[in-house]
Amino acid sequence: MTTLAVPPTGSGHQAVGLGASGLASVGWGFAAIFARLASGPGLVLCFYRLWLGAVLLSIAVYASGRRLSWAHFRDSWLGGLFLAGDMAMFFCALKLTSVVDVTVIGAVQPALVLMVARPLFGERMGRWDVFWILVAMVGVSAAVIGPGVTSHHQLLGDLLATGSMLSWSAYWLVSKHARAKQNALEYTAVVTIVAAAALTLIVLVSAQSLARMHAGDSLWIALLVVVPGGAHLVMNWAHKYVDASVSSVIGASNPIVAAAAAVVILRQPLTVVQVGCGLAGLAAITIVAARHRQPVESALE
Repeated sequence: MTTLAVPPTGSGHQAVGLGASGLASVGWGFAAIFARLASGPGLVLCFYRLWLGAVLLSIAVYASGRRLSWAHFRDSWLGGLFLAGDMAMFFCALKLTSVVDVTVIGAVQPALVLMVARPLFGERMGRWDVFWILVAMVGVSAAVIGPGVTSHHQLLGDLLATGSMLSWSAYWLVSKHARAKQNALEYTAVVTIVAAAALTLIVLVSAQSLARMHAGDSLWIALLVVVPGGAHLVMNWAHKYVDASVSSVIGASNPIVAAAAAVVILRQPLTVVQVGCGLAGLAAITIVAARHRQPVESALE
């Protein structure tokens, strides 16, 4: 199968890229927290988050002396559609099922990226890498498993969370490919604009009122734009320097951040077992990142 090559990068950029991936994961960890604190419906919350992000990113592009062209949209529209699907289903799932269910389902993403990244990008992944990725996924999942929050619509929420995970995986791979020829700022701006436009159509079809928000929700929307929204820009920059299979594992640590933030902000308890599993997951993620600071010598090692 033909691979989509990404330009080689130096070890310095790679190390910074690994750090940027970790920073983005921390930012994404607060998405579920801010979304749960906001009172508005998931689609409406997503609508305002995307359009505000699109405006701010567009301003940043033009303030930097750059321009958005039709070529940018031609090369980025698919990522925008996948991002819209991911965010719409993610925010709706958070309103129907527990944060636990949504984050555990999302922890499957590295396995999907690993399976596709090897034939698509020609990424080299050894058996020990696969082992530590599995350890990381199990650790992250176990860390966030708890009593959860029951809901009459929990099955629908879990299905939406699964759809969100699939869309997120596709967005991840498309963004990795796009970064081979696009700058991170322009790409992030365009995918956000496309996602906002697609989400607008979804809101219109669903006939949801955009007025179903409280005054205090503006704070959580602003934080969603700045923190997890800024994480998209950081990770899109890192895509050029870090294998998709590696960055997806690092990104999968965001449920641990969400669990820790839930203890402080939402006053949700964590057990000793959850803490231990979370530390094991983080250790496995660290090992994967450390192994890929230098190229893997053999795909069979």
